[in-house]
Amino acid sequence: MVHRKLESIILEMLKAFRIVAINGPRQSGKTTLQKLIAKNKGMKYYTFDEADVFNTASADPHGFISYISKEDNVAIDEVQMIPDVIPAIKMSADEQNRKGMFLLTGSSDMFKNGKIKESLAGRMASFNLFPLSYSEINNRDINIIDKLFSDDFNRFESDFEAISKEEFIGAVINGGYPEVYTLPTKAKKAWFDFYIKARITKDIATIENVQLDTISHLSKLLSVLAGQVASLVNYTNIANSIGIADKTVAKYVQLLEALYIIKLVPAYSNNIQKRVIKSPKVHFIDSGLACFLLNVDLKASMIGKNEFLGNLVETFAYSELIKHQSCANTSVEIFHYRDLQKKEVDFVIESSNGDIVALEIKSGSNLKSEYFKGLVALAKTMNHKNFKGIVMYGGDKVLPYKIEEYQFWAIPLKVLI
Repeated sequence: MVHRKLESIILEMLKAFRIVAINGPRQSGKTTLQKLIAKNKGMKYYTFDEADVFNTASADPHGFISYISKEDNVAIDEVQMIPDVIPAIKMSADEQNRKGMFLLTGSSDMFKNGKIKESLAGRMASFNLFPLSYSEINNRDINIIDKLFSDDFNRFESDFEAISKEEFIGAVINGGYPEVYTLPTKAKKAWFDFYIKARITKDIATIENVQLDTISHLSKLLSVLAGQVASLVNYTNIANSIGIADKTVAKYVQLLEALYIIKLVPAYSNNIQKRVIKSPKVHFIDSGLACFLLNVDLKASMIGKNEFLGNLVETFAYSELIKHQSCANTSVEIFHYRDLQKKEVDFVIESSNGDIVALEIKSGSNLKSEYFKGLVALAKTMNHKNFKGIVMYGGDKVLPYKIEEYQFWAIPLKVLI
């Protein structure tokens, strides 16, 4: 079993909070991690995927929670399936006031769940568990977020030349779902096909009451979004291609985001108020899912017959960044940058103390000066902030690159695997 780096953090948080929640996509490994921690901590385990448990808890949420938590600390899986247990969990945690009372998991973001009205603020620590990072898959002791914000951000022990281009592109196409990344191509396609149908039909209903036509529209929307991955979101264009209102598209996008299928990355601005009015970029939480929707083939990608490859590499980079973000010591937010002259930087990572690491993602193996245009434009706006500008590219060497008075760096994308 692959060791999850979030495990030690969850164990630590159970000592400090009454409630700890692990949210993330279905099939990302939440249940496996929860069961492991529950066994380690002597917690009783319940899952709402079991019919008897679901029916009992649904009939009397307060009675169920009161009974199971009276003497024992408990782990409850798929808690979003019964929104009415949240007030009961809050009441029980307040009455008994024990640390580590509840370890919850959910396949949707409970803070974006329209059926959950109760807040657990002050009682709960919440963490995201995404599909496997490649540092977990390859058992590498590195957190890329902490590394990028360190003084030795440009020094690595990895032999990048030993990692083939095919291995890297394969990682982009496979993604990180625990059950998928080692499957043969045909089985992988069957898994993703069922995953999409099951997620839309089963999990959407846990967030909001939807009509049958919504299911059809969401399927189309996923395909359209895959074709626009790593691009600015234009609700009007998407609505026209599907044949529904742009406000409806915006609502469906929020549902897909709440289910951890996609993520909207906000625009960066030195003016915090302006961030919310600029267009976000769309990324998939798992690049393998986006590749499936676009019917991407490894052989075609290797010989340059994949028009989406650059954008898919960018969304792969994003998925790896957020996996490392969830267990990093450095607290960060991730943005994209685009100025009025349309100069862009793929990711602007801002730490809680205001330090900036800007990343431009390029799948090509040869460095070009034009790769740094967006970084130069952004650097000129930094106003003496602690700023690093980096191009992550398809080559094998860490290289310095100076433009005007600005020192930039090129780092191989292979650091992500």
